[in-house]
Amino acid sequence: MAAKLKKRALAEFSHVIQEEPKPVKRLRLIQKPTQQELYINFTSASSSQESLQMLVSLEQKFPLDQAGAERVFPEIMEHYNGNRDTVVRSKILAVLNRMVMTPGFNPQVVSDQLLPKLKSEKSHRVLSLLLSVLKTIGCCLANSPAFHAQLVAAACPLLKSQSHLVRARCLELIGELGSCDDRLRDGAMSEGILSLLGQHTSDDEPRVRTSAFRGMLCLYERGQSLDQSIYSQACSGLQDDCEDVRRAAVKLVWVLSRLYPENLVNTEEGGQELRLVDDGFSKICNMVQDISMKVRMESASLLGSLHQVSSAFLEQTLDKKLMSNMRRKVSAHDRAKENFQSGEWATGARWADDKPREALDADSVSLMNIGACGAFVHGLEDEYLEVRNAALDSLCELAYQSPKFAVLSQDSIIDMVNDEIESVRLNAINSLRKLTRHLILRDDQLEIILGVLQDFSFTTREALRGLLGEIRVATRESVSSTVMALLDNLRRYPEDRTSVWRCSQKLGQRHPQLTMMVSEELLCLHPYFDSPEPDMDDPAYVTVLLAVFNAAAICPTMVALFPEHTRRHYTYLRSSMPELVPPIQAIEGTEMASKTQAAQLASNTRDFLKQLTGRLAGLSSLDLDTAEQLLSISVRDLQHVQTLDEQTSASAECTCLFLSSQLLLTQLMKSVVHRGTCMVYSENMAAPVEKILQQTTQLQTLFLGLSSGLRAAIRQTEIKALMLQLLLTLSCASLGDKIRACNTFRQFLGLVKSSVDSEPDAYESLTKQIVSLYDSVDWSRLQMLYDIVHNFAQMLRPSALTVPCNVKKTKAIIHEPPPSSDNAVKFPANLAANVTLVAEVNNLEDTNRLGVLVRYPDQRVQVVTPQATAWKRLGQLRHRLVMQVLLAHGLWSESCHVEFTLAVQACGHGRQLLKVQDSIPIAKPVKVLVFPKPLKR
Repeated sequence: MAAKLKKRALAEFSHVIQEEPKPVKRLRLIQKPTQQELYINFTSASSSQESLQMLVSLEQKFPLDQAGAERVFPEIMEHYNGNRDTVVRSKILAVLNRMVMTPGFNPQVVSDQLLPKLKSEKSHRVLSLLLSVLKTIGCCLANSPAFHAQLVAAACPLLKSQSHLVRARCLELIGELGSCDDRLRDGAMSEGILSLLGQHTSDDEPRVRTSAFRGMLCLYERGQSLDQSIYSQACSGLQDDCEDVRRAAVKLVWVLSRLYPENLVNTEEGGQELRLVDDGFSKICNMVQDISMKVRMESASLLGSLHQVSSAFLEQTLDKKLMSNMRRKVSAHDRAKENFQSGEWATGARWADDKPREALDADSVSLMNIGACGAFVHGLEDEYLEVRNAALDSLCELAYQSPKFAVLSQDSIIDMVNDEIESVRLNAINSLRKLTRHLILRDDQLEIILGVLQDFSFTTREALRGLLGEIRVATRESVSSTVMALLDNLRRYPEDRTSVWRCSQKLGQRHPQLTMMVSEELLCLHPYFDSPEPDMDDPAYVTVLLAVFNAAAICPTMVALFPEHTRRHYTYLRSSMPELVPPIQAIEGTEMASKTQAAQLASNTRDFLKQLTGRLAGLSSLDLDTAEQLLSISVRDLQHVQTLDEQTSASAECTCLFLSSQLLLTQLMKSVVHRGTCMVYSENMAAPVEKILQQTTQLQTLFLGLSSGLRAAIRQTEIKALMLQLLLTLSCASLGDKIRACNTFRQFLGLVKSSVDSEPDAYESLTKQIVSLYDSVDWSRLQMLYDIVHNFAQMLRPSALTVPCNVKKTKAIIHEPPPSSDNAVKFPANLAANVTLVAEVNNLEDTNRLGVLVRYPDQRVQVVTPQATAWKRLGQLRHRLVMQVLLAHGLWSESCHVEFTLAVQACGHGRQLLKVQDSIPIAKPVKVLVFPKPLKR
């Protein structure tokens, strides 16, 4: 049996199978056709419809280049001159209106051919489009006042046209290109531009009246001076039937109120003289009750910038009833004189026929129109959120300028905190936050505000906590109710923990005396009985302690009330959360560092950095052993210094990271073993080179404000590291690896070459010689390249640097999820669960470069890019990130930790050319316990 099996096996293995050769896959290379030159031929069009189709096809190819526009323009103008169809000519002018804006194209050529056609054109539609094209040409030729005057002179005769389109386009052209100093001559008539526009504010057509008012506004925006004489025309436009006319007239009244605030004008109601800013303010207030939402929003938004208005008019906007100080006072002699001049006497036929005139009708004796009373009240009660937001913005701006008005407007703004629209509530909270220096909240007002802490929106709750941390309250009950509301907020929304703690800290800082009055209540202390020690893991207890400790730092008499466990808790919180818990001298028993001492520490740290970098100035001239010892000592000192002072920690860390790369580079150069004329490189050189490139990438990615000299030193370090890597590859790698290494090094030299040419003084002479290899070496000859790089490698030395000043480091703090949570996030396997991520990012220029790294227990990494709506700007280079991260995984046998961190995309070409796409973490990782459970069937 064994013999048969052996025979069968030998037969099977001796059998030869010949496979047919597979056909070679051939690649088909297709050369894309070059872009055809733009060409249009109207002679092939047999009808107007085909001409329109050709023009539409041409318009779809916009924007054109200069050559294409110059090639097509003669054909278009020839067809325009020979075609009588109004629709085709209108379309041609629409195409020309876009063509004249082509960069490099001369629009003067178009105007020379179109300007004479203003006199011969009969179609009103084509004529209006002609004026639009000429206006666009005039805007393109902004530095040609003579040409502008020519266009305005040509457009003025067309103001007598019967078409409202032509008249409106003429007025738009005059407003865009005219000058108030020019005089227009039409026969015997000589008048100014402003007078001409004013005449058409009473035109029969509303679109013409709108263009006239907008022309005046355009003159103002272009820096032309407007005369006060047009104020009456602007006021008459406020009563126009057209919405657009009223909007333009309101804007014009606002412009004149800012230009001539102290000039006196006569009121229409009582014939009294008022300051123009007061009269204009009252008229704009009256437009807040306009029937059009756009007019109301425009009027409400303009009120806030009239800072010079009188306080009497300002205060009247918060009361719908006419105040007594807004009534015109008339003496008895004037009343008798007025009755005598009217020739009317009391007949006795009617009761109270001879009562004083000023009591007859409030409208006839007020300095302010009755409709303008309570303008902000009407604006804040408007049915449209756009009007309410505009009224809030204006009210906040005016209240910021006047402390008295801020106190009066306090109730109105607080009422808007309960608005039904989230954006309005948020606007009201931010408006109150801007006025905190003028306001003190009463108990009833605080009760209204604290209700917003139950809002579902995280943004609204965050804004309100910021307000509570800055505003002042009046009584001890207010402090107690605020703390209780914060605790309720913490119970409803545990993810707000960090923000609630920060709010409690500021509350204690701003109200130390009031907090001392309620400290026994907050800490649950009894005068006779000892209270149990609370749990330090309870976020609510930490919230109370933060308010009490921050108040005790200002009011040290509170410390005597603290039981022993509260003192121990202070020590724990002081070490774990030093940014929230201030030093309390009565507890610590040592003198606290003052601001001058902190400044002295920062100054000493800067001096140390300067001395350290000064000792390293001659680093390149030292031998490698001495340089290594000096660099290692410097790196060790800097690692300690960067933990001492927060103000100079970024500069110390940047210097430490750069010197660490120089230390690695020095050790690499020491590892070179000389054997005659050749150099043998060990295999362990690859890891240090990789580490050097990682450090240089971190320097270019994480630190802002690097000087040009430091950037040049970083690039030189990358050149040296890549050169050593190239030398290692050429000595012991395969042919393919050698070619790839040569291409990578050559690409990097090409990227650095432009920087060396622009800033030659920032680079060493050796670096310039290495960069010159980019054009002077045949990169295909590997042996020759090896010899050249070998010679340069023997001359490499570490580089020194100056102290980096005003350097900032990109960093982030993850507030949510909490770092130590034993509650596992459970979800069905292969489905998704969301985890709320709240982080604060500092010194980040571009938020699009940041991503969330999620590392699962199986070492799978997921990168989540935050949406634009997840970001909120807190200040310059400061952002808050609030987003939901989705977790999904298969079934696990037990709960494991998933790691969250924030990382930014790496900058610098060294690692990118090596096809290594790094994401550099900027936050301390946070671990979340996750347990995917099996599906229930």
